Amino acid sequence: MIYSLLVREMNTRFGKWRLGYAWILLEPALHILMLAAIFNFLDRNFYPGIPTTLFMLGGIAPFLFFSHCFYKGIAAVSSNRGLFNYRQLRPFDAILSRVLLEFFIYILCMLTLLALLSWIGIRAEFGDFLLLIQVNFLFLCFSFGLSLTLAVIGEKLPEMSKVLPLIVRPLYFISGVFFSLEQIPSEYHSYLVWNPLVHIIELTRESLFKSYHGIFSNFKYLIYSSIMMLALGLLTYRAFWKDLVRSQ
Repeated sequence: MIYSLLVREMNTRFGKWRLGYAWILLEPALHILMLAAIFNFLDRNFYPGIPTTLFMLGGIAPFLFFSHCFYKGIAAVSSNRGLFNYRQLRPFDAILSRVLLEFFIYILCMLTLLALLSWIGIRAEFGDFLLLIQVNFLFLCFSFGLSLTLAVIGEKLPEMSKVLPLIVRPLYFISGVFFSLEQIPSEYHSYLVWNPLVHIIELTRESLFKSYHGIFSNFKYLIYSSIMMLALGLLTYRAFWKDLVRSQ
């Protein structure tokens, strides 16, 4: 069932566009190239030993995965409502398939763009592969819990589905997508480190690039926040899943 839902989601998302599946790479690539061109024009080098393009990739790719899970989670139930007439399908399956698809796209995008940039000579010494696996597993758990929670909110409180997406834009500017936390005045650090995305992006860069040292990243905080978000999502879904099936 999950495989069938994955195929359906892929066809729905990419099948109707002329560029089709190429958009998987084009979206983050264009985003990265635009920002890299701006900051190269300004002669800004964000971190010693890491090309600007790679630095941007380490922030933009995780954030795009988060933002897609955010938007897709809110609409996961309403977009698949007709499928719930089949008893073997539940809203949980639709949400899980959406998050897994976004995660596969995120990993494929990250690996492909790293390989392409390395092929044209833009490379940095690789960091910690085990840390990269751990961070992405926790990121997947965090995003799945968030999507479950948002799916329930989107159905129980439809007006919130209009308000919640407004949160994503500010997060883009305070999560370290195109800067390192070291470049922010120290008086703001105590506020920014409460944001789990900051730790996800900092730890992702730390695991990808050996010369990057995320001195403000906290792996334990990421573990706790991921477990809490996943628990919140599962408990929320458990409490309201019947309402999601019955809602019109």
